Amino acid sequence: MRLRLTDIGVRFGARAALRDFNASVDGSKVVAILGPNASGKTTLLRTIAGLQSPTVGMVELDGRKVEKLKPHALASKIAWVPRVAEVSGSFTIRKVVELGRYALGPSRQRVEDALAKVDLLSRSESLWYEASAGMRQRAVIARALAQRTPGGVLVLDEPTSALDLRHLRMVGEMLRQCASEGDIVIAAMHNISFALDIADEVFVLKDGQLVLAGATKAVLTPSSLGDVFGVDLAWATDEAGNQHLVQP
Repeated sequence: MRLRLTDIGVRFGARAALRDFNASVDGSKVVAILGPNASGKTTLLRTIAGLQSPTVGMVELDGRKVEKLKPHALASKIAWVPRVAEVSGSFTIRKVVELGRYALGPSRQRVEDALAKVDLLSRSESLWYEASAGMRQRAVIARALAQRTPGGVLVLDEPTSALDLRHLRMVGEMLRQCASEGDIVIAAMHNISFALDIADEVFVLKDGQLVLAGATKAVLTPSSLGDVFGVDLAWATDEAGNQHLVQP
């Protein structure tokens, strides 16, 4: 599987949300998307997922334009996790996860497995509107897991912002597992330490443009990110010997 983005530009009226974006990603990779607020991360992810048509340029999976894929083919190749999921009505967590199978046909086993992977099997009959932010976030990730076809593309917009430390680690391990099964995993995030832990490659956006790209440890340095985010950064080492980027 190869994802290729060629000369991608997205405009909303007079505003250019993305400009001249070129990149390619092969299967079995986790790619972190970083950048300041309003840098174009969500627009990029929605364009990759086929939810937003580019104004110019094209997104291709193995040479086929994503925007030309029919709904069933798109659902079988790309699973999407939004930053905030809107669910109306008295849905249970299980029903929300089952929606991931809507275009592909029901599969009780896939739903059960997905709920177990995000530690929600015992809470699956809880009502969505009564669930915590962390439970909702894990449920939407489970919905994508129930949908995904190994060897496809998993696109996630800030999938860990509401998670506690245990579930943060769990989701990180799950994303690495998906990559080991051939997936292209692309996730926007603000947690630089998390990106260092799980990502093979990093794309850094600023003002709608790709300003840094490459292997994670080569890209995520105090000087490079300090310039992008406009803050001073330095390496710090914790008691376990792990390095983190911090503001001195």
